[in-house]
Amino acid sequence: MARPGVYTRIRVDGRLAPLLTAVITIICAAHDTGAQEFVRGGFNPDDPPEANIKLLPYLSFGAQLEFEYEYQRNADLDTTNDEDFTTIEPALVMALSFNPIKYFEAYAAMKFAGEFEFEDGHTTKDRAVLEVELAYILLKELWDERLAFQIGRQRFEDERQWLFEAELDGARAFLYFYGIDAAFSVTRGGIVDVDLINRDAGDKTNNYISYWTYHFSEDTNAAAYFIFRDNTKDEEESAITLGVHSDGDLTESLGYWLELAYVFGTPDGSAIKGGGFDLGSTYAFDMTPEPSITLAYAFGGKNFMQTGLQGNESDFNGAADFLYYGQLFDPELSNMSIFTAGVGLNPTEETSSIDLVYHYYIQTEASDSIADSGIDADPDGRHKSLGSEVDLVLGYENEDNGFAAAVVLGYFIPGNAFPDHSENSFLANITLEYRFGAKGEWGE
Repeated sequence: MARPGVYTRIRVDGRLAPLLTAVITIICAAHDTGAQEFVRGGFNPDDPPEANIKLLPYLSFGAQLEFEYEYQRNADLDTTNDEDFTTIEPALVMALSFNPIKYFEAYAAMKFAGEFEFEDGHTTKDRAVLEVELAYILLKELWDERLAFQIGRQRFEDERQWLFEAELDGARAFLYFYGIDAAFSVTRGGIVDVDLINRDAGDKTNNYISYWTYHFSEDTNAAAYFIFRDNTKDEEESAITLGVHSDGDLTESLGYWLELAYVFGTPDGSAIKGGGFDLGSTYAFDMTPEPSITLAYAFGGKNFMQTGLQGNESDFNGAADFLYYGQLFDPELSNMSIFTAGVGLNPTEETSSIDLVYHYYIQTEASDSIADSGIDADPDGRHKSLGSEVDLVLGYENEDNGFAAAVVLGYFIPGNAFPDHSENSFLANITLEYRFGAKGEWGE
């Protein structure tokens, strides 16, 4: 059974408050032969450490060191102000797992980090961070291994993070029957104050999610889902998303994915209804160093919005996850079409990869705003072409020695929806991770 992870940032520049874990979360593990595990192929630094170092007969420990560096130039596309923005975040994540019997597990993970931000060479933020990433109790292998329940804080993450990549407190249950994994949950972001030091308002939106998955084979599945988000601070802000997902292998060399959804409600106070989809395929050649080609097209209607919990991060055929709508521009799929083409190589089979990815963005209907993106400039509302981006992604992951790394370079070229004098933007992101207790060190 896949372990859900939760990541919640905690600042340590105020008075210490006790950690309250009076949250209810229910998740279920399904039957061993059919249970779905939301595990992507690439290295993802957000994954929590596995507690695989035994301390006591029923108590295990895990830890990992993390380091992230990001540099972005000219985020506002303004030629008169070539601002540079840099962030550095070193971190240590530690986890404990308690398994006294096969039906019970308690797991907790905590992250100690520093956050340093610089703008044009000057420090704008310098703080320590304390995060509670996971804290749950799991009742598992119930009813002939078809059911399990979990109490605590969890991370919601679907396979491509098209729906959710979020830290939510609440209740989730999975049930396996007649070849179907059915998941049900009621959650909210931050029912318990997630900041151990400072007050945190948290997300006051209730989430009601049902997700049903059927596996045609080990590598191919289809799913249907219902997501209702209700903002308790504003009775007029709510939205329902209905949709289907499928991904898998059409042949040994050809893989695909499909996301198709329809949303309606009043997520921002005004009534909307619209559809969106994301369809793509990767072909990997059966030769060394396993070259691959990826083509994809994503469309969001002018009144379509993603859930607000999405991460839009996955891999094509490589060893590292990246933002597949553009590492720099990184838009929400709303009122937009995104054309994507990529080529990749795996020089050392499954441990390393090189991907070169191109994106082209065009608005469905010309608008003077973008729902969400990684740039700080607004289009003119008259032209539809937002521009293009080229990303270079280098990935490495070695499970034996516990080391993983990802380097992503992004270059955004604005389209005619922005002023003629707009300048290109550049981003560089480096992520390093070292996991203690790797196979080569500790074994099983």
